[in-house]
Amino acid sequence: MILKKITISFFLLCLSYQVDALSLNEKLNDFFKKEYPFKKNRMHIIIRTPLKDHLNCKKPFFSILSNLRDLSLVDVLLKCDTRQYFLQVEIQTQGEYIVAKRKIPRGTKIQKSDLKILIGRLDMLPNNTYLKKEDVINRVNLRDIFPLQPITSFITRPFWLVQVNQQVKIIFKGDGFTISSIAKSLNNGAENEKVRIKTKNGKIITGIVNKNGEVIVSL
Repeated sequence: MILKKITISFFLLCLSYQVDALSLNEKLNDFFKKEYPFKKNRMHIIIRTPLKDHLNCKKPFFSILSNLRDLSLVDVLLKCDTRQYFLQVEIQTQGEYIVAKRKIPRGTKIQKSDLKILIGRLDMLPNNTYLKKEDVINRVNLRDIFPLQPITSFITRPFWLVQVNQQVKIIFKGDGFTISSIAKSLNNGAENEKVRIKTKNGKIITGIVNKNGEVIVSL
């Protein structure tokens, strides 16, 4: 009889722990869904840290200790009343990502026709893999990209409208007037990026590249 009571008590304790763990998983899911721009059915949270204590935390407070931009394993601080727990949480996320539709030779200005969308586990991809075509279009790849290879920001750069040592048109804009001239660029620059330019009299100034490859200097 005593053994039976002990067995029942142990079973209820384990059941209670499972319910608490499930509840904690659900609360973590809710927390991460607010942090990640993915659909509800595309995210699955797994707590990898064994929880030794019997948790009954009605209002847990979570804070992220590691880089949220990196998917997969994330370090989370759980505060439950006066207690603190450090959790390692695995985020399994499924969604769309961008791969090469065909081989893209190095130095290509990437077009929409070069790209393809696949659906799979985002947490298994290289860091900084592009998730939207518009983020890749008109960028230039730094090395060959092969068919179905995920495209990351590490292997692309902006398309430079201004290149180092190039003679560029500079436009000085002031209050009610505009002056144009020619100068030499001292560095590369894409649209809306800052570049340093050297004027004919040797003065070095900084301006912003516009969509036409001109450098705008505000006075």
